[in-house]
Amino acid sequence: MKEYFEVINIVYIPDEQCYGTVENLGAYASVVKYKKDEEELEELLDNTDFIIVDEIVFTHVIEDGQ
Repeated sequence: MKEYFEVINIVYIPDEQCYGTVENLGAYASVVKYKKDEEELEELLDNTDFIIVDEIVFTHVIEDGQ
């Protein structure tokens, strides 16, 4: 049995006044996906441009076929 975790960071972007998710978290900048005016955007933002407000952790279990 293998177990691995998937972490999704929920962020608030003050300049856009909306919430989004981090698609790729980097040391200084991250790719953030959010929706503004019914348009889905994916941008590279400086990590100081958003606030991580929550973290969702999914546990995935793969059972061996034995």
